[in-house]
Amino acid sequence: MNMPRRAFLAALAALGLPLPARAKVAQGLVIHDAPKTLPPLDIRDGDGNPAGLEALRGQAVLLNLWASWCMPCVAELPALDRLKPKAAAKGIAVVALSLDRGGKIAVVNTYARLGISALAIRTDDARAAAEKLNASVLPISLLLDAQGREVARYVGGADWDGPQAAAMLDALAAGRPLTPDMAPPLARVTIAP
Repeated sequence: MNMPRRAFLAALAALGLPLPARAKVAQGLVIHDAPKTLPPLDIRDGDGNPAGLEALRGQAVLLNLWASWCMPCVAELPALDRLKPKAAAKGIAVVALSLDRGGKIAVVNTYARLGISALAIRTDDARAAAEKLNASVLPISLLLDAQGREVARYVGGADWDGPQAAAMLDALAAGRPLTPDMAPPLARVTIAP
């Protein structure tokens, strides 16, 4: 019999047993020693048509994983929206992939509330991307080279408007190695957007 996590934790507490510790995940830029090949992802556009990363081969990609219930994710979206045209001028695609169960409706509502206009609707209707990409927390932004391989990831909401992000994206677009000093600072979440 499967017991829901909340009931399990309540039972442990009622018995006076220690609660399992949740593993902490380091935030910030994680640069891989070698590029990692991505598994196939079933990404859909606003009409439900396939809109996977295969069509973006030949250019670098910033793939942001987010959900409407994640406050740092939503706080980061306006900066990603501003970044998209600047990144496109450098040859970098910015893809914001919603992991919401609500699919397109959740994205449309969130984009409308925030005034998002540059980011396209991209959904993970199969709800498999987080597991396939080993994304245990949100938001996470994967930095992909022109061959579609993950060279780094940024865990947490990043300040995409700053000079470090610009330097990091310049290096990504040019195919140069990323370095720790290029890491943008974590975005500050002050109120719910």
